Amino acid sequence: MIRLGHVCQSLGMPEPSLKTAQLGRYLKGLVDLTPIYRYNAEYVRRSLVYSTGLGLTAHRISSDLFPLLDIAPGARMLVPDLRSVRRAAERGDVHLSNHPSQFVVLSSPREEVLNNSLAIMNDQGWVMDLIGARGSITLHGGGVYGDRESTASRLREGIARLAPPARDRLALENDERCWTVPELLEATGGEVPIVFDNLHWSANPRSAPYEVELEAALRSWPADRLPELHYSEQWKGKPAGAHAEHITGRGLLRYCEEVEEASSGRDVVVIVEAKQKDLAIVRALGELTSRQRARIEALVPGLAAARSERACSSGSALRAPSAMVAQGVK
Repeated sequence: MIRLGHVCQSLGMPEPSLKTAQLGRYLKGLVDLTPIYRYNAEYVRRSLVYSTGLGLTAHRISSDLFPLLDIAPGARMLVPDLRSVRRAAERGDVHLSNHPSQFVVLSSPREEVLNNSLAIMNDQGWVMDLIGARGSITLHGGGVYGDRESTASRLREGIARLAPPARDRLALENDERCWTVPELLEATGGEVPIVFDNLHWSANPRSAPYEVELEAALRSWPADRLPELHYSEQWKGKPAGAHAEHITGRGLLRYCEEVEEASSGRDVVVIVEAKQKDLAIVRALGELTSRQRARIEALVPGLAAARSERACSSGSALRAPSAMVAQGVK
């Protein structure tokens, strides 16, 4: 079974943006984090309910859910009760994951970067504990800094310094320049599971054959964790590895079928990384023929279950975003 999901924001629901906070304004006393944190917590709850209605049973929580959490003194005390978020995830059986920014680097030779990265990772692990998230906190390997062996050693040391909630959820992802799946496995001694990203594989000239990297990544996940994978398509005219606004239905179907075959029936998670997020998935599914739709619903049961529920209801959770896509709303 495949759990399909999108990242961070749900563009098809009302008020589709998280609230942010700028460090400079906060330091001047111009920002009150409490209402921002409360709004964003409720945003996630709404997003989970909305996503479940679409049949999407995987969701990436934004690492900016609680801005300045790693910087503002006492910020953890401002985080509201997250039990409603946890209940929404449990009711929808949604797999929750997290992916901090590219500036979080556990292999950095700069101590200040490493310390900042550890603080951010430990905060994310703390939040994931609060919402009962079972998914990964995914990072890239970072640069190589002219010495792959030394960088790998620093990466292992950085991982060892993580607090258990972050370390136990850690996963690493192949990227478009520096680290392939085999290289990450070698760097960590196979101790950290690997998220396979199809677009990064195609963009990285160091990549091993597709089937080799896909299967190696899937095998790297222990039995008690669901393997996670990313799917996206190249934005034409942008540098290699840039995520497109949308994805194609045929491309998504093909990837799901490849993943299903490589996983040998094991449950997995596929996160779509597209600029239009949930709307990209809605549009891609709308491109499929009835036979193709049946094929993807057999692989992603959540889609079929949601469609059946909508058919039995006078209101349709899919109606609003479908209309948005038809009208070209971005």
